[in-house]
Amino acid sequence: MDFVQEFQEIKENEDGSAVVTVAMRPNPKRYEIVERNGERAYRDKYLDILIPKSAIKQMAETMKGQPVFCTPPKEKNFQEYLTKSKEDLDQYWEIKYEPAGPDISMGEILQSMIGNDTHIVVIYVDLEGSTKLSNEMDDDDYMKLIKIFTMQMSRAIDVCRGFVLKYVGDCVIGIFPADTNYTSMSDNAIQSAILMKHIMDEVINPVFKEKGYPEIGCHIGIDAGYARIDEIGADNISIANDILGFTMNRAAKIQGLSDHNEIFIGHDLFSLLHVTWQEFCKPIGTPDDWFTIKETGEKYPVYRCEAIFDLTPQ
Repeated sequence: MDFVQEFQEIKENEDGSAVVTVAMRPNPKRYEIVERNGERAYRDKYLDILIPKSAIKQMAETMKGQPVFCTPPKEKNFQEYLTKSKEDLDQYWEIKYEPAGPDISMGEILQSMIGNDTHIVVIYVDLEGSTKLSNEMDDDDYMKLIKIFTMQMSRAIDVCRGFVLKYVGDCVIGIFPADTNYTSMSDNAIQSAILMKHIMDEVINPVFKEKGYPEIGCHIGIDAGYARIDEIGADNISIANDILGFTMNRAAKIQGLSDHNEIFIGHDLFSLLHVTWQEFCKPIGTPDDWFTIKETGEKYPVYRCEAIFDLTPQ
């Protein structure tokens, strides 16, 4: 559920520990109180489902003694991040781009998860019009454009605590493992996508325009669900760990629906988001041959997320 936290008090104990009292109430922007069979319940205005008050009490009981996970983005000030990114791109434009390896490889991450079903949020972002660009641009200039695009999109994933799964041509695929903090990582994935849009408008394209490069756009698709990490390939030829499952395929299909600098998300991700982001998401019409939900036979809902960051100086 989407809760609003209200700080109450801190009581210090003699052993140096402290008890922090925080009141958590269902977000009034998202829930309204209704009566159902003589019991008070909360109606989710976005998903149109009822949650009995007794279910919330049961949820609170199961949370006793459990760790609280919150993984906010690494950057607290996105305006400063965008400003520095533009300055760095401009300053080091003539330096040959040679990416360094990560502190921990994706192979190591996948190996630790192999054979297990895991909750995951996946994001696809690809370059708009890459075929036309590759045909019209000098090879060296096009390669530089691709490297800058993939670098900036990768950093947007990393700064929101995701991992780059792989590159497929001009497409960057990122994952946000979410077994212990599903809602938090769902919010992070959305923030990563919004940051990508700001990077296109405030970092990449202004510098490209100054350097005589064509302005570019991107398409973004995100969804959440279960996936399995397992080995694929052929013995004595090539074997690798990869993430398999409908969630990956669905996110790719959702990304394929998006247009210039649009963020499209699937219903499973939408249902996990805090109302802060849900209120900026609008359902879209899906193609006639779009996949359906097995249980209901209805088309799987997709939403356009129109959120942006408030970068007004404080």
